[in-house]
Amino acid sequence: MKIINSHYIPLPEPRWLIVDPKGSIYEQLGTMTIVADATKEKGEGGITTYAHPVVAHTAIDTPEEKGDTLQIYTMLTPANGMVLDDVLLNDCTPLCLSKHRSLNYLRFNALYFKLTRTHYEDFYLEDFIEDLKFYAIKLIFPEKELQEIHITTFSDKEHAERGSLLINDLTEILFMVPFWAYADKEGVHIKWDEIFMEYVNQARAYLKINPNYRFHFSSSLEILEPLIDKLNNELNDYLERKEE
Repeated sequence: MKIINSHYIPLPEPRWLIVDPKGSIYEQLGTMTIVADATKEKGEGGITTYAHPVVAHTAIDTPEEKGDTLQIYTMLTPANGMVLDDVLLNDCTPLCLSKHRSLNYLRFNALYFKLTRTHYEDFYLEDFIEDLKFYAIKLIFPEKELQEIHITTFSDKEHAERGSLLINDLTEILFMVPFWAYADKEGVHIKWDEIFMEYVNQARAYLKINPNYRFHFSSSLEILEPLIDKLNNELNDYLERKEE
């Protein structure tokens, strides 16, 4: 790629926290635009433009750790930030303003859906929730302790040939289990025990948001009836809860 020109565009305060395609969280300080030669094979002229986020790793010490005052600090990044040269800005997702640092569960679900669909093999809900807490992002979730989870199936064009994604209503607390990861190519032999444990792992993650959550599952799909019974009868036995 022959670069013709580049330009840095700083962003004013308050800046956004963004999530890259692999789930890493940054504060976006600005945008680096690159104009490159895009001459075609037949000698026809042309240019192409790329936009890369310029970011910093920022975290907050909570008041419990540092008294009554929130202390923001920047970690392992130059004063002017660093360019994510392997990430395009269009592939990143805005998370929340760095000033407010809150995320409601509907926006969380949309982000969770996107990251799971594209990086299901190396995306872990519990780790992602820990990252959000590390950046002092408050998760605003339903307060009711009993969560009714109605499991449906979802297939998108990209993964239709690989099976379905077992999810529940996007407007409720979201469990997302990659069906195709636990089935053969034809979707005949399904590892139901491993699917069950994935629900256990995701339930454990939600206990980090509200340790009093209880989960009850249902579905209108006959194929899921054995899974539903096992989830309702055994899931809570796998969850480590604090002594009341």
